[in-house]
Amino acid sequence: MKILFSFACLLCVALCSCSSITVLRTKEIKNATDSSAASVNRRIDSLVRVLDSLESEQSKSLSRLKADFADLSSRINDQGDKSEARMEEITFRLDRLLGQKGGTKSAAKPVQHEQPKEHNAEMEALYNASRADYLRGEYAVAYNGFKQIYETVKTGELAENSLYWMAMCMLDAGKKDNAETLFKTLLEKFPQGAKVCPVEFKLASMAEEARDKAKQKSWLQKLLNTGHCVSSNEFHRAADILPGL
Repeated sequence: MKILFSFACLLCVALCSCSSITVLRTKEIKNATDSSAASVNRRIDSLVRVLDSLESEQSKSLSRLKADFADLSSRINDQGDKSEARMEEITFRLDRLLGQKGGTKSAAKPVQHEQPKEHNAEMEALYNASRADYLRGEYAVAYNGFKQIYETVKTGELAENSLYWMAMCMLDAGKKDNAETLFKTLLEKFPQGAKVCPVEFKLASMAEEARDKAKQKSWLQKLLNTGHCVSSNEFHRAADILPGL
């Protein structure tokens, strides 16, 4: 009996020892698993942050590309406008040489604002000549011509365009304060005019050059709130630029 009892005691001790080892091993495995899971989660979080950063950078890059493309498109349009003005000048001179009152048939696309009903042949000739002076960089001469047209016509599309080019003459001559005043006058007198969208964007650009971010934001926001500018190139450029300021 004593032998059996001793054997039973030894067996119990052995079982208890095995149980303790099993519990310890289980804890070790659990701790290792938890540590591995935490490491994996940290790695996942790190990858998520990297992806978020890449998406943010990509979004900024796309916005910059859109703005650059819009700016390039605007420059192309400006150059096209100057080329068209040269064609108009040539057409006008041919008409004068041929002694025709109307226009000669030309491949150049007619521009509506060059033929509003309220102006006469004299104002049309002066407008063409002033545009030609502007293109040659003779801003003072061009300004005086546009000013004469504006003060004579006063209303309508020809007056609006003359006022716009008066401001552009001042801007290109380096007289930015005078240009800003004229641009604001145009917005006041022709709130629904065709030049409102480019003028509001130019005022925003002038504020950017002056490093006046508050004024730049104000003009861009005003442009986005101008109903008839929604489909304009200036509207899309403003929409790309404003969120980044």
